[in-house]
Amino acid sequence: MRVLQISHNHHITGGSDAVYFATSKLLQEAGHDVIPFCIASDQNAPTPWDRYFPAGADSKKAPFRDGLRYFFNAEARTNLIRLLDDVGPVDVAHLHIYHGKQTPAILPVLRARGIPVVHTLHEYKMACPVYTLQRNGTPCDLCVQGSALNCLRHRCKDGSMLRSAVMTAEMAVSRALGDVRLVDRFICVSNFQHQIMERAGIPARKLSTLHNFVDTSGPPPAMGHDGYLFYFGRIEKLKGLPTLIDAARHSGQRLLIAGDGAWREEMQKRIAGLANIEYLGFQSGRALTHLIARSKAVVVPSEWYENCPMSVLEAKALGRPVIGARIGGIPELVRDNIDGFLFAPGDPADLMRKFQTLERANHDNLSKFARKDAQTRFSKTTHQRTLLDHYQSLLSSPAWSAMQPA
Repeated sequence: MRVLQISHNHHITGGSDAVYFATSKLLQEAGHDVIPFCIASDQNAPTPWDRYFPAGADSKKAPFRDGLRYFFNAEARTNLIRLLDDVGPVDVAHLHIYHGKQTPAILPVLRARGIPVVHTLHEYKMACPVYTLQRNGTPCDLCVQGSALNCLRHRCKDGSMLRSAVMTAEMAVSRALGDVRLVDRFICVSNFQHQIMERAGIPARKLSTLHNFVDTSGPPPAMGHDGYLFYFGRIEKLKGLPTLIDAARHSGQRLLIAGDGAWREEMQKRIAGLANIEYLGFQSGRALTHLIARSKAVVVPSEWYENCPMSVLEAKALGRPVIGARIGGIPELVRDNIDGFLFAPGDPADLMRKFQTLERANHDNLSKFARKDAQTRFSKTTHQRTLLDHYQSLLSSPAWSAMQPA
């Protein structure tokens, strides 16, 4: 099978980029041909396909030309036509994040070539102009079944009327250009996201859920731990770090924090002088894996609608129980009282109660169940099989065949 993988970046700047690369590798390992179509950048990983990569709108400079390109990227359309002319038949196009860069200008090209289109949703773009279902730092779903003009009313993009107006207009233009109509299958990475998209009006027949995956091929993790709780990820207030710090301070639990983000300086002020809380800075690779594997539990205290946070899957793959906030897609990943514990988001007292529950629990059993669940539900093999089933179902669908161009 030949699969066209479309995303903003051919380099990693965030979780969606990591999933794009991991999906491409997964398909290649299964013997399929993968053709990338991303935005041109000096940071891109080497690829023979970069001669087809178009320029994307520069949202920092935003001259008039780039303003138009943000809504409709004519170069992306032209370059995709040239790529498809040169490469020959393609079985499936798999979109990741493409709004604002390639834009829906590419969708009629794929439809004209008779290529089924799958779109993995990494955020809430199809329901929220600013992608995040947040307003002033708190969860919000006013636009899901209401008007996207709520984004203007509340100045949801950085408190700016102009930026909020641009993002609201982009959502309306993308819808008119076919970002729902010309996509055959939307893959949600959580059941929670699936429900949001149904409420936002995406036809249920186009929606499916497929959680992210994690590598579980390594040896079984050693039992036991070094007595600390561990948080790793972005250092942002919406990630629930104030709640976690309050709970650790009052409970006396040892807490290690790794990552970086806009709230880092404020966090460092809050933990200054607290002997039981340590900030390790940004960690990656073997150092991060070791910190996860020797923790007593990984804590995911988010206070926004997380979809399928990789921190949960990475912890479970290493046999670590997870204490997670009961919000968004997290409850789908953490089985309460089996391989972790759930608490009310933003509630330090409830989080401290889960710390106490963890102390009384059989840690070895929590670890074994966490690892087993990662191998069963979130393994590469499970994900690959289900993803290929999605592709094949479109290729063999009578409904799709009837939609082919003459």
